[in-house]
Amino acid sequence: MLREADLSLAETPTGWIVSRRDDLLWLQGSVVAGLALLAFFALGPKLTDGNYAAFHPAVIAVLLWGIFFDGTHVAGTFTHSRAKQAGRWAWALVLIGPAVALVDWLALTPGPSQLGHAGWLFRAFLLFAYVWAYFHLVRQHYGFLALYRRKAKATDWVERRLETLTLWVGCLYPYLRFSLSDAFAHSGLPVMLPADWLPGLRVALDVGFGLAGTGLLAALMVRARFRFGPRHLLLAIVIAFHLLVFALLDNLLTITATLTVFHNLQYHRIVWDHAKGQGRTPAGGLGRYLVLGLILGVVWYVPRVLGVAIAGSDLMRNVLLGLGWGVAFHHYFVDGKIWRRPS
Repeated sequence: MLREADLSLAETPTGWIVSRRDDLLWLQGSVVAGLALLAFFALGPKLTDGNYAAFHPAVIAVLLWGIFFDGTHVAGTFTHSRAKQAGRWAWALVLIGPAVALVDWLALTPGPSQLGHAGWLFRAFLLFAYVWAYFHLVRQHYGFLALYRRKAKATDWVERRLETLTLWVGCLYPYLRFSLSDAFAHSGLPVMLPADWLPGLRVALDVGFGLAGTGLLAALMVRARFRFGPRHLLLAIVIAFHLLVFALLDNLLTITATLTVFHNLQYHRIVWDHAKGQGRTPAGGLGRYLVLGLILGVVWYVPRVLGVAIAGSDLMRNVLLGLGWGVAFHHYFVDGKIWRRPS
């Protein structure tokens, strides 16, 4: 994942990573794509496990997002000059999901699960997958925050910690709030707490976030002496967007697509700028870069989305879900390796 010393970009005294125009268009303005997808899911036909089908508008939207945005962004990872350093064994991560689905089907009693039925083992796997996906997403936003601090030459340790805490508190709150909701209880993922605890915990979480958020914002404003720059704009955009998505959507698939499309576009821009800093072009050119990305998107998301919709058994459906998450796991792992400073 991105860190302060990751990218060899030209230094600018303004605090922008690439330039004011490029940052506002790609690194921050790409939230507009997320808002558009949010509006589509919020205003269109509601997606549930019961009506999940190949021709449901939301399913088609998730498929198109996966092919044109998520698949291409994962393909972009492999254009990084250090992608091969992640190790060939990392491909074993792709097989974890199908293996768990098979063991679960052979050994455990099925119960209601996401888009079908599964035992507790596969349901726990799905919970782990969504947690890792969200952690990866927020860590990527932290990476951009760190790059902005580097560009601004921000060295105040206290201010930096306040910014980091603000990002994590602002992003974790809506996720945790959703995990205590009725929508999560009906998602098929394991609910770790008794149902009668959930209303009280939601209130406690709301109060805690209100107090913590207010305190952090006040402390950050005072420490920054009310002088705000590009990184503070990014903080505001990311947190506001996450709060809005979880407030308006209640389906994990649509939430995942909406939150991630913002990052997908950010990632494309930073991959290209990093390659430019090394004197090269990703995949040898824009056309080849896009074609390779689209191929991966089709190979990955057609089985993951349409295959699941037409699967004739719970075992096949869970194997395809597990395989889809396995590809994502490989990306999370490789991405975390290649953007680190070499030891």
